[in-house]
Amino acid sequence: MDKYIFKKSKFLNSNQCQYFIDLIENCPESDRKFDKDRGYLILDKVNPSNQWNELYDNLVHCLNEYVSLHPFLSKQGTNWGLDYNVNLQKYLPGNFYKKEHCEYGPHLEHNLRILAWMIYLNDIKKGGGTCWPQQNFISTAKEGDLYIWPAGWTHSHYGMIAPYEIKYILTGWCSCIK
Repeated sequence: MDKYIFKKSKFLNSNQCQYFIDLIENCPESDRKFDKDRGYLILDKVNPSNQWNELYDNLVHCLNEYVSLHPFLSKQGTNWGLDYNVNLQKYLPGNFYKKEHCEYGPHLEHNLRILAWMIYLNDIKKGGGTCWPQQNFISTAKEGDLYIWPAGWTHSHYGMIAPYEIKYILTGWCSCIK
């Protein structure tokens, strides 16, 4: 694994993962978006709760750990932090984010991104991981595992197909503060 891709095994426990899966499964249709080109369902509106507050507190702790491994992030003179916008995604069997991409992009909010993070909310027995081709690394989709990586083109990535299972992930970013 690349030294800039950080993994925290069992970042969330089974109950925490199930909470987020239940959020997407039980949310009203009006709060869901389906991207047919990308093959996933996304929860659009998230109401704050103790689970979210705990998630953010724990993410900040892991981000501090990441910064301790890469001190430049704290010395560059730019203020940045955890975004409160997240994607809670559900991929049906056979669907996955096929396009190689990075998290930095043409939209203003994407231009401010420094890091990306992702948590697998369930185990996938066959496939379902994420491929970072430039690092020659494919993650395994394991319930509760957190990954953090640079948002730029050096860490382009794409999803791997889970042919027989539903895949759930929670993903977000860290960005410069305007």
